[in-house]
Amino acid sequence: WKKISGGLSGISVGSRSNVWGINPDGAIYRFTNDDATPWHKVPGGLTDISAAADGTVWGVNANHEIFRYIGDQ
Repeated sequence: WKKISGGLSGISVGSRSNVWGINPDGAIYRFTNDDATPWHKVPGGLTDISAAADGTVWGVNANHEIFRYIGDQ
């Protein structure tokens, strides 16, 4: 095991290049594999997140609404 900096309450891995997580406050992060800044904050807030091998990412917010990630806007 190699420790990765940061702190998450949930993580989802679709592939080694498609890793996403959420923290206890609902902030969303995408893993960048950059040693200096391994996690990139993504706009929005979720309580659950799921990443697929094809690169798609889905999430549910605190209001139980479903979202599909379409890119940073």
